[in-house]
Amino acid sequence: MDHEAFEDEIRSPREVAFRALGLFSVVGLALGADRSDILDWLTEHDLWQKLSASEIGFVDTLNPSRQQLVNIGWLSERLVMILWALGAVDALPPPDEQCNTALFQEKLPPFALISVSDFVTAAQLRSPTELIAMADDVLGLHWEARDARHKGRTSNPRVDMEIIQERHHAINWVIGYDGLDWDEVTTDT
Repeated sequence: MDHEAFEDEIRSPREVAFRALGLFSVVGLALGADRSDILDWLTEHDLWQKLSASEIGFVDTLNPSRQQLVNIGWLSERLVMILWALGAVDALPPPDEQCNTALFQEKLPPFALISVSDFVTAAQLRSPTELIAMADDVLGLHWEARDARHKGRTSNPRVDMEIIQERHHAINWVIGYDGLDWDEVTTDT
C-alpha cells in the first residue's frame, strides 16, 4: 500500500464517539458481559456498522479462546485513550499501569446517564495541539520501551510495552495517521 497517498486528518468527534461505543461493546464482551445483552445493544442502537472487521469477527465467535479474550481485553487501553481524546477522562494512567475498566461504565452508555445519541451528539475532541502532543509523547514512550527491550534494560520512565502499544494505536487512529482504518493503523517507532 502506498502510504504517500494518504494524508493525516484528525477524526471527527462523532467518529471518535462511535469508536468508543464499539470498543466498549467488544471490551465488555471480553470481560464477561452477557453476550445477548451486547448483541441486543449493538442492534438497538444501530452500532454494528461501527465495529471494525476484527471486532465483528470476535463478536461472531461463539466460544472465543482464552487468547482471543486476552487480546480483546487489551483493547481497554485503546478505549481509555479514546476517552482521553474525547475529554471524558482528564489524565491517562501511567504508561506502566493498566487502566481501571470500571471507569468505562461511568463514562459510556448504557451505564452512564447519557443516551447513545446524546453521547455522540455531545462529543468533542481535545484541541489538535493536545492530540498531536499526546501522539508525540506516546510515540516517544513506545520507542523508549522498544529500545530498552532490544537492549535488555528497563525503560526510563517505566513503560509496559503492551499498554503503550495499544494507546499508541488509538491515538494514531484519532489523529488520522496515514489515513488508515482502525484495523490497519500502525504504531511505527
